[in-house]
Parts: sequence; structure tokens; C-alpha cells
Amino acid sequence: MDRTEEQIVAQANITVILGGKTYEVAPLVIRDSRPWRQKVIKLISPVSALSKTSTDTPEDFEQALTILLVDMPDQVLDLFFEYAKELDREDIESKATDAEMAVAFKAVMEVAFPLAQSVPDTMKRIYGVGEKTTKKGSR
Repeated sequence: MDRTEEQIVAQANITVILGGKTYEVAPLVIRDSRPWRQKVIKLISPVSALSKTSTDTPEDFEQALTILLVDMPDQVLDLFFEYAKELDREDIESKATDAEMAVAFKAVMEVAFPLAQSVPDTMKRIYGVGEKTTKKGSR
């Protein structure tokens, strides 16, 4: 669910659906958001190295897959509930799906990392970067 500029400025809650139920998550204030963002970076920074793991060594490949497909999703879950402190984790974990959590975490990430969305949007507006062109080169 995309948030309008007015919702962003007004610090409107982030709406997520987990276990088929709609929840509102309050955006963190800057002081609390900064250390949370650092934890996200710490979590995702090894992904590049893990993606280069060779299949030549089955043990290394299995370890990389375990980190990417088991450990990291659990850490994402931890980060989500650290951000959304007001939600009942135990109840939600018993009802929500991984797909719902992925969408909910993405919604939180869009709020927590506003430049990740605004920089590409600004580049599109200013330079037309990322816009499709016709055969004649017009937009």
C-alpha cells in the first residue's frame, strides 16, 4: 500500500495485513529509527558475499542457503517486531504467512528508508531515468 505525501508528512501509521487482519504500525521517531536502520544494514550487508558462494563445496553452499533462507527471514521477523513494538508477535506468528510478513516488512522499510524510494523517484522526474522510450526516442 503506497502512502501519500500527506500521510508521510503527517506521520500516519503504516497499514499492514497479517493473518488476514489489518494492523496499524506507528512510524519510529528519528532517534529510534536510526539504530533500527543500522540493524537492517548489518543484516543485509552479507547478502552480496553469500550470493557468490560456490556450489563446488557443498558444505559452504548449504551454509549459505541456510543463512539466506532460514536465518535471515527469522532476523527480518525480529526486526519487524522490534519496529512494530505495539503488535502481539505471538498471536501474529500463529496466524500470518511468510508472504504477508514480506509485504509488511517492505512497507516498514519504505518508511524507515525514505531515500531508498525518493532518490530514484527524483531521478526519474529530473532526468527521465528509468522511463521507457518509444522507437523514435520520445517519452
